Amino acid sequence: MKKIILIFIIFVSCSEFQYQNLCDPKSDQFTKGLILFKILGESRYKCNSFDIDISSSVFEITPNLGVLSESGSSLSVGSSQIFVIRLFKAPTANVTIQIVSSQPSLATLSTNSLTFPQETWSSPLSFTATGINDSIINGDRNFNLKLKIDSTDEEFHDLSFDIPMVLKDNERRLFLSTSPYRGGEFGGIGGADLICNSDIKCPAGSSCKAMILGPTRIASATANLGDGQVDWVLHPFAHYYSPSPANTLITTTNQTSLLQIPFASVIDAVGIGGWLGSSSGYVLGGNTCFNWTENTAITTGFMFRTQYTDNTLFGGNFSCSNQVNLICVEF
Repeated sequence: MKKIILIFIIFVSCSEFQYQNLCDPKSDQFTKGLILFKILGESRYKCNSFDIDISSSVFEITPNLGVLSESGSSLSVGSSQIFVIRLFKAPTANVTIQIVSSQPSLATLSTNSLTFPQETWSSPLSFTATGINDSIINGDRNFNLKLKIDSTDEEFHDLSFDIPMVLKDNERRLFLSTSPYRGGEFGGIGGADLICNSDIKCPAGSSCKAMILGPTRIASATANLGDGQVDWVLHPFAHYYSPSPANTLITTTNQTSLLQIPFASVIDAVGIGGWLGSSSGYVLGGNTCFNWTENTAITTGFMFRTQYTDNTLFGGNFSCSNQVNLICVEF
């Protein structure tokens, strides 16, 4: 009897099947992709901008890529991520892992070396990567954490692994909308967001929202505390810049995502202000042109006076029939 041998060849393309999330390490399809590449005898899983070593069956790193943000615990320290390393089999000697960042200026490491003792090899080890917060508009940046394993056990010796990383920028633009609007003609908070997002001053590739208060957008329930926030548009420990003059620092935010007064410079030296809805402390006030739906002269709305840098920023109270700009922020 003749034996029939069937050979199946499977091709996996991340670009062709992007909708299946083959390139998203959090996806089940990503795990299946790794398995298929191993079945095919591939030593590396190539996917878009990152390239993962899958040749090793003796250790595991979780997660196998990282995302950090410059927004973290201060204006110099960003967010952190913990990476856990496990060995799958007992080594015949100690296993040491060296950890190096390809861009040391982007993140700090809790340690540059981990050692698995031969006797306690099954206990996982971990390290932490922490983003560095700067004050430069430089966009999101990619880098790698490079891990190299050394041991007299030949099965572990000279193995390497790269962890793809992204550090997300937290420098943002803050500006007045190009056109002014009466208090109720921009369509409430949702309409204000659409206007800011389509404004020519909104940086290309970014989304922008309106810094305006209402029942569905709360900045602070208590003056200047940033408590009880709902759909707030500012980020913690961020630097906010004016696009004109080019990249002029206006001010920073604190841990509760409130602009810190006094400002370093005015939001706009020409415009009288922007609709806000607060008379002090970023607390929602009663003068909001009936939740930004009213244009009559007998109703009023609180403005943010953009020609000031101290607490007189608050308190401008204009008739809703007047045309006033929106305050837009890069989100």
